[in-house]
Order: sequence, then C-alpha cells, then structure tokens
Amino acid sequence: MNAAKIIKVDPVTRIEGHAEIKLFLDENNKLVDSQVKVVELRGFEKFLVGRPVEEMPLITPRMCGICHAPHHMCSAKGVDAAFGLEPEDIPPTAFKLRKLMLYGSFIHSHVLHFFYLVAPDLVMGPDSDPTKRNVFGVLEANPELVKKVIAARKLGQEITKILGGRTVHPVTCVPGGQAHALSNENRDKIERGVKDLASGFLIEAKDLAFSLFDKYSDAIDTLGDYPTMHMGLVGNEGELDFYNGMVRLLGTDAQVLEEFRGAEYRDIIAERVKDYSYLKFPYYKKRSFEDGCYRVGPLARINAADKIDTPIAQELLTEFRNKFGRPANKSLLYNYARIIELAYTVETILDLVADPDITGTKLRTPVKAREGEGVGILEAHRGTLFHHYVTDKKGITTDVNLIVATVGNNEAINRSVHASAKDLIVDAEPAEGLLNRLEMIVRAYDPCFSCATHYLRSGGVATELKIVDYMGKVTHTLKNWEDEQR
Repeated sequence: MNAAKIIKVDPVTRIEGHAEIKLFLDENNKLVDSQVKVVELRGFEKFLVGRPVEEMPLITPRMCGICHAPHHMCSAKGVDAAFGLEPEDIPPTAFKLRKLMLYGSFIHSHVLHFFYLVAPDLVMGPDSDPTKRNVFGVLEANPELVKKVIAARKLGQEITKILGGRTVHPVTCVPGGQAHALSNENRDKIERGVKDLASGFLIEAKDLAFSLFDKYSDAIDTLGDYPTMHMGLVGNEGELDFYNGMVRLLGTDAQVLEEFRGAEYRDIIAERVKDYSYLKFPYYKKRSFEDGCYRVGPLARINAADKIDTPIAQELLTEFRNKFGRPANKSLLYNYARIIELAYTVETILDLVADPDITGTKLRTPVKAREGEGVGILEAHRGTLFHHYVTDKKGITTDVNLIVATVGNNEAINRSVHASAKDLIVDAEPAEGLLNRLEMIVRAYDPCFSCATHYLRSGGVATELKIVDYMGKVTHTLKNWEDEQR
C-alpha cells in the first residue's frame, strides 16, 4: 500500500473494547485505504477446548460485562444440541425463562447504548466540544432524563439477576433447561417494572430519539450508507424473534437468499482473516468475499424480518419502512432500529410474564455425556450469535468456533467507514468533528470488540510484537500470520 499520509482516530471512543481508525492518503490527500483496527485479543475459542462442555455456559459469558446474558443462553443452546437435544426437547417453562432473561437483557443493553454512547453526538452535536460530548454533557443538559435512563437500565439488570441468579454473568442455564423456577413474587415484580417502563420512559425515549433523528437527518442520509445483505432470526411466519427460529439472509434487493438452521451455518458462512485485525471477517460463502458482505444486529434484523408480532413495534416498523424502504442501508439507522426493538422487547416481556407456563416447575430434560456436536444460535444485542461445540464421548470439548455478533458486522463496519471517509477526507488535517463522524458510524453498530476478538490459527495466536528504542521509534516488527481463509 502506497500512502503518503496516515490519519489515525485513536482510540475510537464510546464503544465496548478498544479500536482505532486508520486512514491512508496519497500525496493528493485522496483516500487510498482505511482500516478499523481492533487492538485487543481474548482467544476464547482456544482455551475453551479441553473443558467439559457443560462448563461452556459459565465460561463464555466472561467475554463481556454487557453481552453476558446472550452468550450464556446461546452457549446453553449449543450444549443442549451437543447432548442431542432439539429446542422442543427443553421443557416449555425453561424455554420461556431463557427467553425472558434474554429479552430483559436487551433493555439494559439498548438503553445503555443509545443514551450513554450515541446520545452525546445527537444531544450535544457532532461538532461540539469533545470534553462535553459524553454522558456527563447529556446529564448537564437533561438531568431528569439521565435519572430515568439509569432506572431503565437497572430494570434490565434486575431481570437478569432474577432469571440468571446474578446481575452480571448469569449461571442458571444448565444442560437441558434451567436451574431454578420463577416465583410469583418475582414474576409480579418484573411485570410492574416493565409496565411502568412502557407507560413512562419508553414513550419519552421514543419521542426524544425521533426528534433527534429528524434534527440530524442529513447525517443519517450521508454517513455509512453502504449496500449489504442483512441477517437475522425469524419465526415461522417471518416475524422478528431474538431467541428461536431460522436464520434468514436477505439480499440487497430485499429477496430472501437463505433460511437455515444454526447447525447448517458452515454451508452458508465462510470466515476470513486479515493481518491487521484480531477479528474474523465472515461472509456469504456462496459468493466471493468482495460480494459476500452482510450485516447483523438491530438494523439487519428489522430488514430481514417480514413483520414484528407486537402492535407498537409493528407500527414503528411500518413507519420506518415508509421512510427508508427495505432494506435500509444507512448505518446510523441502527440507532433508530434499537428504539423499535426496545418497544418490541417490552411488549414481548409483558406477554411472557402473562403466560401461565412462566412460573412452572418442570425445568430440565436429563442429558448424558456423548460424542457429539452442537450449534447454539440466537440474537444477541448486537446481532446473530453462533456458538459451536464438538465433544468427545466423555463430553469434553475438542473444537470450538464462535461467530460473535460484532464479527458478523466486521467487514460492514470497515466498508461503511471507508465509503464515508472517501467523501469526507479532503485534506491531511481534517477537523475533529469530521473524524467524529467516522466514529459515529462505528458507534452506530454498537460493536463489542471484547466479545469479538478470537482469531486463532493453527500456528498459534495472531500476534504482532513491536520493538522500540529509547526514543519510542519502532525498530523491528515481528508478526506470525499471513492472510488466509478458513
């Protein structure tokens, strides 16, 4: 790569994990290339091998302090499958308790992302003083709103604690079902909290968000507008579903390209690596890497689904599609989609707690260790999540593969940033507010890089060692990878 100038945005702020944006310019300040570079490694895929498979739901949530509940349940689904169980083999009460825990965690995550990480750009403005462009600036501008945001997020965490045994890193999903039942008292507690959220904060949050989307419609129209395919779970009638269903891949022309079960994912998805990132780059296997880019997460889900089977969210989806069409490709619309999903989440939780099964006591189907293979799949906060385990006859894992939600968006994030940087970067010293717009694109995807950095190869961990002299100048760079496909 011939670059006369490199511009760095380091670090990308208000995301989970650590990353930088690198822009490579030629002598005429024209963008040659760009990278969203992730600078951390976790390596879960490797050190999970050799452990009893029933430990996976307890270990994998430690990838993150935000996405822990989806990992817990997705891992449990993969373990169930490794023991030979189908989703319908899980007792209905256990199935619904897992679903309730998952949907409760969406309240915590979506509220956190929109109001803590995205809102500062919209409340304070993309070009505002970066020392004020944060949650403390929002607090100063609207302290009453922030108090309600904290209470809403706390409710989501409380639901995880009730269903999962802990606020962070739940422990109640076990092979074949759940470890304990939901009491009537806790059922009523969840119902009261979510009803209050639906009649109060949710309405205020929706009105504020949509007013901000209107205010910054130019940014929505221009930042990160890149056409891709879209992936998400759908139910039997094509409805949005976070916990169970078929994985649908929607083409750029809104035609369904694939619908597949989790166990079939390797027929549909290929995984590639690049030398500058610890994240893998999945793509649609039936096309080339260049033509196989897809997205996951809130925007992809509402594009992939034909409908939402709760009334308020469906009304919002209809309004969204009237404005932006299907599929919508503008990256900042991820923020709009989260508001739709927040409404869907609240409505679904109220349906679940009204179901008599939710306080049942039959919680588990017995399992036995066996040589097997299982793939768990569900919708995490940030997109479609895959946990794949292979076990020997003693139930010890011999191979593990994870396609974490942020990994599914990895190539789309890079391409979205590149598309906008190509238009925005016209000189070698761009203004801070302009670079912040590139950060806004990354933030819209709500990436969780701690969850996503798992790239390992047969020769070991993909690592880079830099040796610097006493002046801080890099004298040697050693790395142990080559660009390859998996």
